[in-house]
Parts: sequence; structure tokens; C-alpha cells
Amino acid sequence: MTTHKGYLLIADISGYTQFLTSSELEHANPILQSLLSVMVEQVGEPLHFWKMEGDAVLAYSTQQGFPSGETFLATCENLYNAFATRRQNIIANTTCTCQACANVNALDLKIIAHHGDFDEMHVGPMKDISGADVILVHRMTKTDVSTVTGIRSYALFSDAAVNAMGIEVALVPYSQPFEYFGEVAMQVYDLAKAWQSFRAGREHFFLQEKDGVWTYHRHFELPQVAIWDALTAPELKQRWMDGMISVTVERPKGRIGAGSGYHCAHKAADFRYWVTDWEPFEYFSTRIHDPGREGISMPETYHLKPTKTGTDFRYTIGLAHDANGNRSEISELEAVGFLSDFWPICFDEMEVLLRNAD
Repeated sequence: MTTHKGYLLIADISGYTQFLTSSELEHANPILQSLLSVMVEQVGEPLHFWKMEGDAVLAYSTQQGFPSGETFLATCENLYNAFATRRQNIIANTTCTCQACANVNALDLKIIAHHGDFDEMHVGPMKDISGADVILVHRMTKTDVSTVTGIRSYALFSDAAVNAMGIEVALVPYSQPFEYFGEVAMQVYDLAKAWQSFRAGREHFFLQEKDGVWTYHRHFELPQVAIWDALTAPELKQRWMDGMISVTVERPKGRIGAGSGYHCAHKAADFRYWVTDWEPFEYFSTRIHDPGREGISMPETYHLKPTKTGTDFRYTIGLAHDANGNRSEISELEAVGFLSDFWPICFDEMEVLLRNAD
């Protein structure tokens, strides 16, 4: 038996019992299986799939340093988005008039998260976790959040989870007493509203390899989310980027995303770039200033693709231009000269960092 501290997550389908008891099973069961399957696909290493409990998918993390708060929040959002997209596809692609197909829209998703201690144990071929915090996260699935707040699609975080995440987003305070635990302070996050706001009017800036001036490829035998976390969390970037003095980031929307600005103070120069496109955990794009030439900047795309053995990574940097569209080939040459030496050393360090975190 091994004791850990980490995140405990339950993604629970709302309206499940009413849907199942009032619908034809030959259609209801495949619908629920489809929704649960797409949710399970969003739960991957280094978060551990725990188990299924009827209408819920359970997962946990055993690494105190991972995921970062913003990456964990993005995982919750991706769970909701995958569920909502699949639900909408089911509605759009059926002409069936049975009760099961007619009532799909009544299904929704709530995500419960807590941060605490638990024991990981093996009983025969089965692996499970236990402890008071495991009991508490289950109790948190039975609340009056929707009635009290009017929020239907939500993530409910215990204060312990919010403190561990260290995030600054729009949260609604909520508390409720639970037997043996007393009054538990929690925070409610409107998943549907947050996702709509986050993506509203967003432009896509995805740089294909053929449109760049230089590309760096690498395969990591590590999970996609771990690579994403290392690439985006400033406290991690500072640890693996060679010659880096400090890394800071501006969060105009309270979190990292499109519009955020990074400042990497390096021994060689100050590098500044801002995020132009943000698609956790598939890719993000930025525009980086030439530190030696005022007004010149270049687009970049960091693309992650999960494979059976880990993650394929592609970095591409594009044409350098000033504000008037004039190209600067010397900026491109200097950037490629620097990065062709810099990235291999850095990603060697990143790989060591992530492997030592296991």
C-alpha cells in the first residue's frame, strides 16, 4: 500500500437515472456508452484512470508537481467539451423519435475535484484507492449546487483543490455540510459559460510545417499532457530551458491562453512572445519578437500528437515580418541558428525533468 497526495476527479453524468428509467434500453444504453467512452478518452496519463461507477468516470493524480493548476482546469474543460460535442452529434445525427433519443439533451455533466491524501492499494488483480479524502470527493457529488447557484454544467472544486491549483478564474463560493466532515467550503466553476467565453470569436493561427522556415521534430515516450504542462507552465519552463534566468507570464483573462504574454529572461537575450492560438492539449501558437530588431516578429506553432508510445512533438517557426509586412530574412537566419542548437539541449533537459517526476 502506497500513500499519495494528489487530485481526485469524478466526472458524473447528470440526469442519468431519469434518462435510463424513462427510456428504451436498446437505445439508452448505446447512448450512455458513447458519452462515457468519449469521457474516458480525455483521461490519460499522467492522470490515472481509476474506474467507472455507473454514470461516472473516476481518475486521480499521484504526482504532487503535476498537473499544474491551469492544466488540470483545462482537463476538466476538455472533459466537458468532449461530452457536450458528442451529445450534440448524437442529437444532430438521429431521426429516431423514441424516448431515449428524444431525451438526450436532458443529460449533462458535472465534474467534482478534491485534493488530498489517499492510499493506492492492490487487491489481487484489482487496483483501488482509499482514504477519508476519497470518501469526501464522493460526498461532493451529492449537493444542491444547481438549485442554489442555477449553474447546470459545472466543476465543483473543494477549497483544498482550488488552493492546490493556484488558479485565478471566476469561481462561485459554495459550502455544504457532510456527515463526519462538517461544513465543507467549495468553489463552483461554470463549465459551459467558461468554454463558450474562452472560444468565442477566436481566430486560428496554426502554422503548418510547409509554411515555416524551420521545423524541429521530436518523439517523447511521455504523455501528451505532461509535455503540454512543461511547455506552458512558467515555473516548469524555467527549470528545463537552458540558460534561462526567469520566466514570467501575463494572464489578462486570469489564466494562460490567447492574449497571454511570456517574458523569458535568458542569458543571451530577453525573449518576449504572446499566445495567438490555444488548443489544449493539441497545439498552441505564438508570435515571438526578434530581441535584436525592434518591430520584427515571427509566428511559432507547438504541435503535440499522442501515439502508442508517447507523444510526437513538432515545433515550427515562420517568416519574420515587421508591422508593415516587410520580411526580415536575417531575423529568420539568426532565429534558426540559435534554435537549432537551443532546442535539442532544452528538450533533453525537459525529458529528464519529467522522467524524474514519475
